[in-house]
Amino acid sequence: MRGTLAIALFLTVTAFALASDQQEESCPLEIIQTPGQHTVRTPLPEGGNRIDVGGGVEATCGTKWLRADSASYFSERGVLYLIGNFRYTDEGRQLDADRATYYEREGWVHCEGNVRLTDQEGRSTLSGPALDYYPASQVVPMDRMFAPDRPHLTFYADDPTGSEATPFDVDADRMHIYGDSLIATAGNVVAIRGTMTANSDSMDLDMGRDALWLLGGPPVVNASNMVLEGDSILVQMEQRQVREIHAWPNGFAHGSDMQLSAPALRLFVEGNEVSRAVASAGDPERTGAVDSAGRDPWAMSRSQHYALVADSIDIRRPAGRIELVVAVDRARATTLLPITAGESLLGNDWLEGDTVTGYFTAADSGVLEGQEAQLSRLVAAGVTAGDARALYHLRDEGGEGDVTGHPAANYVIGRVITLFLQEGDVKEAQVVGPSTGVSLEPLPPRPDTTIAIPDSLFDAVDDTGSVSPVEVTAG
Repeated sequence: MRGTLAIALFLTVTAFALASDQQEESCPLEIIQTPGQHTVRTPLPEGGNRIDVGGGVEATCGTKWLRADSASYFSERGVLYLIGNFRYTDEGRQLDADRATYYEREGWVHCEGNVRLTDQEGRSTLSGPALDYYPASQVVPMDRMFAPDRPHLTFYADDPTGSEATPFDVDADRMHIYGDSLIATAGNVVAIRGTMTANSDSMDLDMGRDALWLLGGPPVVNASNMVLEGDSILVQMEQRQVREIHAWPNGFAHGSDMQLSAPALRLFVEGNEVSRAVASAGDPERTGAVDSAGRDPWAMSRSQHYALVADSIDIRRPAGRIELVVAVDRARATTLLPITAGESLLGNDWLEGDTVTGYFTAADSGVLEGQEAQLSRLVAAGVTAGDARALYHLRDEGGEGDVTGHPAANYVIGRVITLFLQEGDVKEAQVVGPSTGVSLEPLPPRPDTTIAIPDSLFDAVDDTGSVSPVEVTAG
């Protein structure tokens, strides 16, 4: 009787040979006798036997160790049940559960109840209500695990730099784990690593390629106070540190200092900050962007006062603060709010050219450390003279030339046009190269044509509303 159970336990311990031990040869099994242990053998009508062991079951095989409060083995079906405080350990991992079932013919193990899988360093853990483990074989060279019913994974990837690694914390409706480096999750996925949070319908993490894919939802990544959305998102790492985040198609990024949208977006990360953002058409096969006559510009960005459109936009944010914006091809910057309220034709400032560059600064506007930078200069440039154009408004700071309080509208054409700004208002303009333009001063107020009516006319109206004759004497 013990021999039949010994075979079953031997198969179970062999099946639990995880990771680096998965290809090693079978080792002799030793069943540990414990006080109070008892065994009952029962023949079954369908054939074979049921063997029940109570009082504790322990077995070792080399460095592997397995235990449970009790066990039942059905020889005809090749199924072994390990019940109560199940634990398996080897040199690489420890697996705990309330109970486990080993399917001898199929060669896999199902664990249930308070499942917890821990790596040898006690850092990476997988916990949940259930876990299926499929060991590697000659046909499948990599062991596989499946965890349903919303498990939680804390995963520490080996850091080649030797520095303290930041873990991935992942929650999902279900997870597949292949070997030690490939994780596939699906269903309401939430992944957190340091300052980065990702949400999607599915996620694939491949540490061998230093890459993380997010699909469906649409997926959203919140990295360093900037939120990135897209139909698909790819996070690329270098030495286990996030370096680039791609979103396509319908990419959209927004933070405290800007909004950016385009068929394809790329965020470059340094440390814990997004240092650069690029919006463009990307790969047409991925994004569906088609170059056709009369199409709208692909990229659009918004800052505090201006909206910017172009075929591509490059935003530089060293240390997480916006410093420079470069828009290329069919670039146009426009104020978000009219300078002159109610004016539809000349109400907004705008600037356009082959390129438009925006410069942001904290010093010019008195912004304190940690606060948002302000747009201080806009430059439009063309390849040839006349390719840069601008409509801007200037206020008379002295107050003598414009008694209406309205700004004067100016339209200029040149090769390079620079607008100097303060809190969104144009304070000065410069034009380089052959130029032309026109300046429109606001109309002066109309003369006061109000006619004063003498009080004597009102005295001519009596209490009944009748008008009495009034004697008017010419002076």
